[in-house]
Amino acid sequence: MGDVLTQSQIDALLSSVQESGKFENAQAEKTETPKQKYRKYNFHTPKKFTKDRLKLLRSVYENYARLISSHLTSLLRIGCEVELFEVEEQRYYEFNNALADDNLLAFIDVQLGENEESEEEPALMVMTDTVMYTMLDRMLGGSGKRSTIDSDGEEQGGAPTDIEIAVYETILQHIAPIMNDVWQNYLFINFKYHKMESNPNLIQVMPIDEIVVIVTFNITVMDTAGQISVCLPGGILETIFRKFEQVAFVGTRRKESQTSKEKENILKGIENSILEVKAEFEQSTILLEELYSMNVGDYLNLNLPKDSEININIGGKPWFKGQLGAYKEHVAVKLTAMYKEQQIKSAGGEGNE
Repeated sequence: MGDVLTQSQIDALLSSVQESGKFENAQAEKTETPKQKYRKYNFHTPKKFTKDRLKLLRSVYENYARLISSHLTSLLRIGCEVELFEVEEQRYYEFNNALADDNLLAFIDVQLGENEESEEEPALMVMTDTVMYTMLDRMLGGSGKRSTIDSDGEEQGGAPTDIEIAVYETILQHIAPIMNDVWQNYLFINFKYHKMESNPNLIQVMPIDEIVVIVTFNITVMDTAGQISVCLPGGILETIFRKFEQVAFVGTRRKESQTSKEKENILKGIENSILEVKAEFEQSTILLEELYSMNVGDYLNLNLPKDSEININIGGKPWFKGQLGAYKEHVAVKLTAMYKEQQIKSAGGEGNE
């Protein structure tokens, strides 16, 4: 009977086992290395636009954010800050599902080229309701804070009035064409406000699986913060990028042709230029008395061998070595060697000093 454990001994044994198990789990959690995070990629719907193209869009719309920030500040007469938040490729149904029933969706016609018609699929723009009502209240003479209580003391509905929609359209007519200015460094693209829809979920603008790029801005008007989203259809962006590549290729070819013509013009100009060439002996010293007694026809003794080399300087720098001689009964210099490039640079530096 000595091998039989009492109930208290069994409880103590179970508690010690549980505590040891917790300790081992804690030790394992401490020693476990953090798992690397991976981003999911859907191979059924691969990305259509490369990082370089999205980077180009980011650069364009960063300028757009700065321009509409200053434009809205002057229009509303209050502080307004706009900054680019995100440029992301999505499916159209993802953008459409994120819209509320009472959002005001603006349609913006896009014209690619001066003599071409507008694209069938428009660009879309939507703004957070709180920011929109702040702008509307400011445009209608208020302080920028829209009251939800009417004159009878009752709660107002969330839907905007016809007057507010008309004022909101005026704001969009100002900020939508600013995209023309940010694109003009690349292509001629004309963005023009077309119309407004108050219930976007009931309107089929484009196929739900259409590739789009969503450009999102963070906007702060006074103490109100929100977002502005611009939906650019994939078909329009493909045309833009194709034309952009064509313009870049033509510009590169034109630049290369201009460079070759410039080289020819430079060479022609050099051919007609005049260079001073001097044959210089090494330095020699004489007495002032000898110089005073010299007359025309006297010989100057340089104390140099007859076949010694002389320096041929062009533009003040030594380029060749030569020897004196005669050519067709004229005194001439025969070129015997050429200075190395390092020697020319060092001689030029010493001369400049």
